[in-house]
Amino acid sequence: MATVIRRLERSDEVGGFDCGDQPLNSYLQRHAWSNQEKSSIGVTYVAVEDQADRKVLGYFTLAMASIPRDAFPPKHVRGLPAYDLPLLLLARLAVVDSRFAGQGLGHALIAEVFRIALRLADEVGCRCIVTDAYRERTGWYRRYGFEPIEGCAADGPHRMFLDVRTVREAKRS
Repeated sequence: MATVIRRLERSDEVGGFDCGDQPLNSYLQRHAWSNQEKSSIGVTYVAVEDQADRKVLGYFTLAMASIPRDAFPPKHVRGLPAYDLPLLLLARLAVVDSRFAGQGLGHALIAEVFRIALRLADEVGCRCIVTDAYRERTGWYRRYGFEPIEGCAADGPHRMFLDVRTVREAKRS
């Protein structure tokens, strides 16, 4: 399958999207477009089979954010000014039903997140990527180098980060 990842368009078919997680389905179907086009608080990127296809196979949503410097391990902030660090928030990441499981769609989506993060770091400044991972999915994020941020609540999502320098170094090798 030749997958294309691009910005969400108004005419994309999101109604049948089902990744098995109702909040992620609902976000795409009810909020992604307005958050992107009306509120400018996040941009959603979708995976489709080809450029002309409108059926969404998977998606992620990105937004800009900041986190206090002291929330990060010292090795990641040594030498930086004592103010909040600019970052890219991976607000949502979802891959559709079992028909596409194991075909690398999740890898393709996160790779696009990395490309965007590197571009942002070069153009406007972005120290890391942060996400609030479901606790049962933290292992998947760790495979890509994400690390936990200390002080997360015992329940609910687990905040994790990936230093953009790590992404840049991986790209070089």
